[in-house]
Amino acid sequence: LYDAADATGEQAQVLIVDDDRSTRSTLRHTLQRDGFRVEEAADGVQALALLKRFQPDVILMDAVMPVMDGFTACTRMRELPGGSAIPVLMITALQDNASVERAFAAGASDYIPKPIHYAVLSQRVRRIIEANRAEKRIRHLAYNDLLTGLPNRTLFFELLAQGVERAAAAQGLLGVLFLDLDRFKYVNDNLGHDVGDRLLVAVAQRLRRSVRTVDTVARLGGDEFTVVLSDIDGPAAAATAAQHICRVLAAPYQIDGHDIFVTSSIGIAIYPHDGADAGALVKHADSAMYRAKKTNTGFQFYEASMEKLISEHVRLESDLRRALENHELEVYYQPQATLDGGRVIGMEALLRWSHPTRGMVPPVEFIALAEETGLINPLGDWVLRTACAQLRRWIDEGLPPLRVAVNLSVRQLLQKDFAASVEAALADTGLAPHLLELEITESTLMEYAQDTLLALHRLRALGVRLSIDDFGTGYSSLSYLKRFPVDIIKIDRSFVVDLPRDADDAAIVTAIIALAHSLRLEVVAEGVETADQLRFLQERRCDLLQGYYLSPAVPAEQFAQLIRQGENRHLLPA
Repeated sequence: LYDAADATGEQAQVLIVDDDRSTRSTLRHTLQRDGFRVEEAADGVQALALLKRFQPDVILMDAVMPVMDGFTACTRMRELPGGSAIPVLMITALQDNASVERAFAAGASDYIPKPIHYAVLSQRVRRIIEANRAEKRIRHLAYNDLLTGLPNRTLFFELLAQGVERAAAAQGLLGVLFLDLDRFKYVNDNLGHDVGDRLLVAVAQRLRRSVRTVDTVARLGGDEFTVVLSDIDGPAAAATAAQHICRVLAAPYQIDGHDIFVTSSIGIAIYPHDGADAGALVKHADSAMYRAKKTNTGFQFYEASMEKLISEHVRLESDLRRALENHELEVYYQPQATLDGGRVIGMEALLRWSHPTRGMVPPVEFIALAEETGLINPLGDWVLRTACAQLRRWIDEGLPPLRVAVNLSVRQLLQKDFAASVEAALADTGLAPHLLELEITESTLMEYAQDTLLALHRLRALGVRLSIDDFGTGYSSLSYLKRFPVDIIKIDRSFVVDLPRDADDAAIVTAIIALAHSLRLEVVAEGVETADQLRFLQERRCDLLQGYYLSPAVPAEQFAQLIRQGENRHLLPA
């Protein structure tokens, strides 16, 4: 027997449309014997009614029938949703050229003459169904994302173009949402691509459930998804949909024993206000998504001013990629000194970028850009090696063995071979490990607690010192602080700037110093700029200060001069 089941195990269905009961009975018996499921209709009107509730794999249509003949029924069927994809085999005793041409003009896929040769007809039905299934599989592969089953980029743009046409005809509104997952690269890099793929599948499933059946969800590639919101009342409806999606996707995912948390950034463009065609709408929704990611606001609507912002962002990224090769980057050093006299015991290495046309680019601009693009890893490695080599050179020139602090990003810290790269930098430059201090922000430690804990222990095993930067801005608990193998806490400048007049900041700084000392940790106060701030910190027995009151960050040559000129390395004003 012929296996008439498809890949899902479901039998192929045949609709017989013929006014002759005897013919229908014989066709039914023949096709059921060969493994097909069969439905019957006595005329074209009945057939059209049946097609509204099920979709057969092939239709056997008699040409000449009362009420509605096969030619008319075939034409009407092709106008129904999904009707154009169903193969129709016209059965006719009319074999003249005009009748055959009429059958094909009505939409018939093929025809078979009467009297019917039933064995031949069964074989013909089988071949038509197999060919149609193969075509559907090929179309699915060409137009659907293999991982999630969602429409891919090609099909998405086709569907969006159709949606724009319908909205234009109805003078209605349509919304396009461009969505990007915020922490997907971290999942992929640290939990593996298999977990990353399963996360994408789970996200796709949640997205499908988050929108209406008339809306379209697609995957453009990577962790980028799009949604077409059909026939919306206005921007508020798009905002409501985006809020709902953000909330649904933010719930934890349980994959391979991991509780995975990811958030999303969504850009919104509305037809016709933000674009007259599919390409413009997607481009503008993408721009708005970038803005949402930059501002960490969940979703943003497109604004014309974003185009300039995106253009500048792309240009700056390109310039940053060339900056290392063109020697535009430089490491500046800001001294750290004791509060009892200002004896310099160390320094922080800070990256600076002298752009050939823009001049000095603020670190807040290009460091965030480096994080987004993945450039932070090569940049961070360059800063680490440059700082280690510079300190070793100063020691060889007779300067005292200061310690140097280098900032780490979470991307660097969570590289599997990062500890080995630090060890190699120390070995290559000949710097003693205890003179290197690696800084990680408090917010990073808390957000990636389990992963950073292992990475920090590996670094500590090398003999380097570890510090928590921007302390007080996150949500550290005492239990977490005890677990991390850190040596130093750096009080964030936001708590120092209003000392001593702000009572809340004064209480917070006093508590941080006491907490750190109870755990035998050293305390550095950042952003010290006034004598009043200095006195307050001295009274609270803070260990070290860093800030403009001592010195701003300066180039290597100028830093060396500061140390050589300072009597016994004492830089505080008398």
